Order: sequence, then C-alpha cells, then structure tokens
Amino acid sequence: MADFLPVTRAAVGAGVLLLALAGAARPAGGAGDAVLPPGELIARHNAWADHIQHLWARADLRLNAPADEQGSRREQHDLTGHLFLAKPERLFVHGQVLGKDVFTVGMNAERFWLWIRPKVNTVWTGRRGGEGERRFILSPADLMVALGLFRIDLDPAVDAECVAQRRHTVLTECWPDTTVRMPRRRVWFDRATLRPVRVDLFDEAGHRLLLAELLRYEPVGLAGVPLCTAYRVRFYGDGQEMLLVLRLTEVKPEKEPNPRIFAYREPPGAKVHDLDAEPSPDGARID
Repeated sequence: MADFLPVTRAAVGAGVLLLALAGAARPAGGAGDAVLPPGELIARHNAWADHIQHLWARADLRLNAPADEQGSRREQHDLTGHLFLAKPERLFVHGQVLGKDVFTVGMNAERFWLWIRPKVNTVWTGRRGGEGERRFILSPADLMVALGLFRIDLDPAVDAECVAQRRHTVLTECWPDTTVRMPRRRVWFDRATLRPVRVDLFDEAGHRLLLAELLRYEPVGLAGVPLCTAYRVRFYGDGQEMLLVLRLTEVKPEKEPNPRIFAYREPPGAKVHDLDAEPSPDGARID
C-alpha cells in the first residue's frame, strides 16, 4: 500500500448538539404526495435509528486521498475488512491487503485514531472533543454520522428548518449562538421510505466538512430492518478532499461486537502523532 496522507481541517464543534425545528414542512411546487409533519418525520426516523444499537459487518472499502501535502497527486486503495459499531460513540473500521491490516480508523469515549501502514506505519490520534479531533479531516465521529443512524432531538434553543421537495424532505439544523444563521447538519430524507439518503456537515463558518450519500438500503439481520449497505462519503478540509466508498455485507445488527475491538492500542514500531499535543493554527496541516 502506498503512502496515505491524512490532512487536517478548520475547527468544528465537538459533541452531539440538541436540535430544534422551526415551523412545518413546506411542500415544493409539484409535490403531489402527502407531506408528514416534521415532528412525525423525526419520530419515525428516531424509532428506526434507535432500533439499531450495534452493528457487525464485513466491509469492502475504497479510499481515494491526497498523496502529498500539496494535493497534486492522489492515490486509490481497495481493501477488505469489517465495520463495527456500538452506540453511542464506539466505531471501528479496518481494511486489509492479503489478510494484513493496513488501515484502521476508530473511536471510543476517550480517544479517536487513524493508523496507516506499511510504508508510513503511522498513527494519528487525539482525545474526543479535543482540538485535534476538530482539525482532523477523517473524523470517526463524522463517519458515524455518515451512517445515518443518529437520533434527532429537539431543543427550542437551536434553529432548524424542514423543507419538502419533490422526492425528499430536507432538514437543516443550524449552529447555535452565531450572529449569522449557519447550517450545521443537513439531512435529505426519501419521502417514500423516510430513510436518510444524504447527510452534509458544515463548520461554523459554513464550510462543508462532509458529504455522505447513502446509496442502497437492504433488509438486514433476523428482523429484516432496512439499513444502508452502500455509502459514498467525501471528507473536506484544508482545501483537500478524501473519498471513502464503503460497501457492507453479512450485516448483523443483532451481533454485539466485542468491546475490546474499540480499545486504542499503539501498533509496535508505529510513529504516533498526538494531535492534541501538536497544536497548529486553524486550517494548518498536522503531519
């Protein structure tokens, strides 16, 4: 596997914010089917999202990322591995070549990390909610949001808007305590299935951090719960872009992953960058 260069990004608030919804959905011209009230849409989404509390799945990954600091070259890598999820905040994804791990990304309640080998054999890590996490382009917390399984909770202190389009209902949630109304998260729900089909995340300045497309839903597990099994996720930061294409197979939402999977361990001989111990100006790269 060739060198794989993670990059940093401008600050983005950490943690899960409580949300509010202002007004009812507004049908777009030509939308003939009935439009659910926003409260009912959110309630149905939460009921579906809450049904899946953990996940075990085989995964095929395609990574397309900058290969140098200038972003003038890009490299693509096709890997096989697994995705493990345990709510509320544990995630682990790994990719292998010839049966050996060459890529892992994960988080638990205390730390997040990305490990790449064999050429660089380097770990980038930091504490959850710290400055390093807010600057890191491939944020495991953002990847978890991209899976679409988050709850939407309402709080009157946060502005939000729900707009009905011909095929989608779009929910936009804004950053709190900003002088100019700025989007924080925007979710496109399919009006026929009520499932999220796209998720965008933004920083407080309005710059896009993530664009996740949820491409294919299938019934999974013993209960046949519909779950997205194909994703195309673009991460943005510092003028660069990282693409992750993720396809899940053998998905088992009833199989709880071993808690040890989510433990942070430094691989032998790896170079470790603690992003919280290596401060840099907003938007600057941490190598």
